[in-house]
Amino acid sequence: MYNKSVVGLANATSAGWGNLGGGVTNLLMPYIFLGFYGAVSGTSAEKEDLSWRLCYIVPLAMHILGGIFALTARDLPDGNNSELEASGAKQKSKGSIVLKTGLSNVNAWILTATYGMCFGVELTMNSVAALYFHEYHGLTPQIAGLLASLYGLMNLVARSLGGMLSDYSNKRAGMRGRLWSAWIVQTLEGALCCCMAAVTLGADAPFDRGMTQAYVKLADLPSGTFTTTHSHDLLGVEVEKSNLPDDNLNGWVAVPGAEVMECGCDQTALPDAIQKAWGIDDTLYMLFEPPWARDGAAGDCIQHQSLAGLGVVCMILFSICVQAAEGLHYGIVPYVSRPALGIVSGMVGAGGNLGSVIALSAFFRGKTTRTDQGFMNLGIMVMCITAGLFAVYFPEMGGMLFPAKGLGKYDPQLIKPPADYRGADSMDFANVKASSDKKDVEASTATA
Repeated sequence: MYNKSVVGLANATSAGWGNLGGGVTNLLMPYIFLGFYGAVSGTSAEKEDLSWRLCYIVPLAMHILGGIFALTARDLPDGNNSELEASGAKQKSKGSIVLKTGLSNVNAWILTATYGMCFGVELTMNSVAALYFHEYHGLTPQIAGLLASLYGLMNLVARSLGGMLSDYSNKRAGMRGRLWSAWIVQTLEGALCCCMAAVTLGADAPFDRGMTQAYVKLADLPSGTFTTTHSHDLLGVEVEKSNLPDDNLNGWVAVPGAEVMECGCDQTALPDAIQKAWGIDDTLYMLFEPPWARDGAAGDCIQHQSLAGLGVVCMILFSICVQAAEGLHYGIVPYVSRPALGIVSGMVGAGGNLGSVIALSAFFRGKTTRTDQGFMNLGIMVMCITAGLFAVYFPEMGGMLFPAKGLGKYDPQLIKPPADYRGADSMDFANVKASSDKKDVEASTATA
C-alpha cells in the first residue's frame, strides 16, 4: 500500500513495533509473577506454581482486546474489502491463482529461508536469552528478564532503521541496493551472534553437570538473621546460628537440604524448616555454588567471571542487526509478486517462525548443546543461509550479481498469473467512476 520510496520504512516500523512485545514480555512477566506471588497464599511451592499460572491472565486479556479491535476496525485505508469489491475498485481475489502464483516464485522461497535467519533468530533469542542470563550468568530472573528485554526493545528503532536503509539503498542502486544491504547486515548479524557466544565459551557453564550443595549470600539475607548462638538439628544437619555461622565462608551460608547444579543457580524460597530456624519468611532467594567450591574450580564458572556486561553489549549490537535485517527483508518482499502479495508475505513471515523452530530444536533443546555453543552454531548457520540472497533475481531490476535482463529469459515466477489479474492490494477507482456513470445512464433511461 506504500510508495517504493517509503515502503521499507513503513513495513519495518509497523512490524517492528509489533515485535517490541517480545522485549516487553521479558521485562514485565517476572515482576507480574512477583506480584501474584505476594498476593496468593499457601506453601512456598504452591505459591510459585500458582503465580506462574496466573501470569497468563495478562496476555489472555490482551489477546481478547486485540481480537475485538481487529474485528471492529476497517480493513484497508480505502474502506472495507466487501465495499471495495462491490464498487469495482478492488478486484476480487481468486484463491487458486494467488496460491499457484505465490508458491511458484523462486524469490519467495529464498526469502522465506533467509527471513528465518533474522526473524527466526529474534524469536529464538526471546525464548532463550532470559534463561541464559539467569542460569549461566547467575542473575535473578528479574534482572535476567530486564537484560533479555533489551533484545526485543531494540525493535523500537532498529527495524525502522533497516527499512530506512532499504529505501536509501533503493534510491542509490535500485533493487540491487536493497539486496546488497540485506545481505551485508544479516551476515554481520551472524558474526555478532558468534561474538556473543565467544564471550562465555572459555568459562565453565552449568551444562550437563551434577548437583552440589547450595549456598545463599549472607548479604542477601535480612539483617539480624544470625543474632544468637544456638544449634538446630535440621534435616539431620547441625546448623549453628551466630553472627558468623560455622558454615559461613567469605559471606556465603550453606542451606541444609538445598542443592543447585554445579556452576548453576536457582531462585526459590528456602525450606520451611530453615525459614523457621533462621526466622525468615518465604521470600525468594538466589542459591549458588560459591566460587571457592570444588577446591576453587567453581571460580571458573561464568557466573563468577563478571561477563554479563560484555555479553549484553554483544547482544544489543547483535539485536540491532537482527531487526535491521528484518526491515531490509520487507523492503524487498512487496516487489516479489504483486498479484500474490498476501501469499508471499505469509510465506516469508512463516519462514521466520520456522527458522525459530529449527534453531531451537537443533541448538537449544534439552542437553544436547550448552547455550553459548548454541549461539555459535546459530551464527554460523545465519551466515551460510543468508548467502542465498545472491540467488534472488528480478528480471526488470536485477539481482546482487546480475543487472536487469542479465540472466536472459530466466524468470523466478515459474507460473504466470492471468494478464488481467491485478492482485488484492491494487485499487482502480476509475472502475468506480465508470460503474457510477453507467448506473446514472441506466437510471436516466429508466426514468425517461
